[in-house]
Amino acid sequence: MTPETTRRMAGGALAVSAFSIALALFAYWRAGGKQDAAASHAEIRAAVDSLREKQTELVDHTRGSLDAAYQNSRDRLTRLREVVRSEKDRAEAEIRTQLDRAEADVNRLVSTVELESRKIRDSSIGSAEQAQRALSVRVRTVEGRVALLRAKAKTRRAETLAEGREYDQALRVLVEATDLLDQAQERLPREYDPTVAALRGALHEALASVQNQAVDIRERLDEVVRQTNSLVRTLESDESAAAGSVVPPQA
Repeated sequence: MTPETTRRMAGGALAVSAFSIALALFAYWRAGGKQDAAASHAEIRAAVDSLREKQTELVDHTRGSLDAAYQNSRDRLTRLREVVRSEKDRAEAEIRTQLDRAEADVNRLVSTVELESRKIRDSSIGSAEQAQRALSVRVRTVEGRVALLRAKAKTRRAETLAEGREYDQALRVLVEATDLLDQAQERLPREYDPTVAALRGALHEALASVQNQAVDIRERLDEVVRQTNSLVRTLESDESAAAGSVVPPQA
């Protein structure tokens, strides 16, 4: 259950409590303010106490949900850091540089998650939820970026295989790149869908070129790499803007 769903459910409970208070006030008014005054006061006090109790339960439950969400982000970043380090061990120079930048962003996000998670008790529920949602998007986006870099590495590998006329192996590697592109799209915000769709089209054209052993294989694969680099640069810039830093210029 998301914090938003919890808030809506608890909001309904609070509305019922508020309605109970209104009924108690109405009963007091009907009594003319004289008859059963003590009983009316007791009923109102009980309704107010119940309302406060529900508010406390809502806050505690929402904070618990936020704690769980931050732990999820920690776990995702830990796994992602391991993936990046593994990929760097076998990556070519250009991709290694891009992975270095991704790793730096992952490390920064780890620190930010820890910082924001400690603020939960001191911040308003609204601001705490907003901060957690923004961080969750950033974590998923850097996951998508790493998936794109892994797909790029597969594309480069396919190019080498195709040059050696190992077309079946090249096709297999490109299918793996397509799977990684699917992972990237799943994690990236929807605003990137058109760019990912164009990249997917270029990758399908490269697949067809390798399958047909066409003369434009290198050209098609280079186009996939070019579009991947363009999207990765955009993602790097967006993450740096979110973190308040500046992306170094491309060499």
